[in-house]
Amino acid sequence: SSAFVVALEASRPVTREEFSHAIWHGDGRSRWFDKPCQFVVCDNARAGFSGEHSMMDGTPTLRLVQYVIESSPLPVGSANVRNCAFEQLHFRTPPGLVAAAKTAERLFIEGTEKQHLAVLNYSAYGKEEIKRLGCSPDAFIQLALQLAYTRLYGGARPTYESSMTRKFLHGRTETCRSVTRDSVAWCRAMMSLSSNNEERISLFQTALATHTRLVREAVEGQGVDRHLLGLRMVLRPEETKPEIFEDPAYAYSSHWYLSTSQVSSENFTSYGWSEVTPKGYGVAYNIRKECLIIHIACMRNEHALNSDHLAQYLETALNDVRNMLLKA
Repeated sequence: SSAFVVALEASRPVTREEFSHAIWHGDGRSRWFDKPCQFVVCDNARAGFSGEHSMMDGTPTLRLVQYVIESSPLPVGSANVRNCAFEQLHFRTPPGLVAAAKTAERLFIEGTEKQHLAVLNYSAYGKEEIKRLGCSPDAFIQLALQLAYTRLYGGARPTYESSMTRKFLHGRTETCRSVTRDSVAWCRAMMSLSSNNEERISLFQTALATHTRLVREAVEGQGVDRHLLGLRMVLRPEETKPEIFEDPAYAYSSHWYLSTSQVSSENFTSYGWSEVTPKGYGVAYNIRKECLIIHIACMRNEHALNSDHLAQYLETALNDVRNMLLKA
């Protein structure tokens, strides 16, 4: 019945990747993953938050964490620490429960060891520079990601970006589909030796405007994915599915090779989640004033994805987009 759990993590993470793993899942022994809100404190006093996504989204979670940080009675580095009284709880563990716990431990280790993540701390510029260049920061990052993925894999694939619909009663999210004809045209121009900088900037601005419009439409409830989801959910078992749901193009277009979203805060050094398909990446980005922090996750499997490779391509793409605009 508790509102949240405080997890005391035994590890002492140093790198961004170590810290991300520690907050994300740790060794599993100090967590209660069914609890929506978990505040995690590591042995070296680094701390973070783990949320269970089915009942909450990034924006309200961000507000919660920001509130906790701003309401802390102790300044950073304070020696005024209270001694809290703890009492060990003793549990009766029958053999069946012990066996179930061992099975869970094995599955947990198998699952977490498959995760490959990279945290790109891009310090060349951040939100302020992107705005000085006359761009929407979110659309800018999305197009740079499309360029990175296209260069790495030779083409664009279905990409999900979460857009908030909290202005509506019980609203949560709608999908912004980041791959458009305009984004593809710009990526092709960036990879073509015959395209000049003026052409590339023109195509980029068109793609930027298209993406911004799609995000605005999604926020206003004018996207397509949640409406189609509602149609599927109201179908009775005996009813025939509309043809669109049997169309291979629809199935492919809803297979998210890139699942993306942003939660931006000057207080976060990392934030992210896993991929939503074994063939894809989970890409979370934090647009700070003077830097960009991008968390990339994928599975180690037969599809040979590599978060480090995508991070490197994304860093190059971010450099190239800025250089393109500065040459205008």
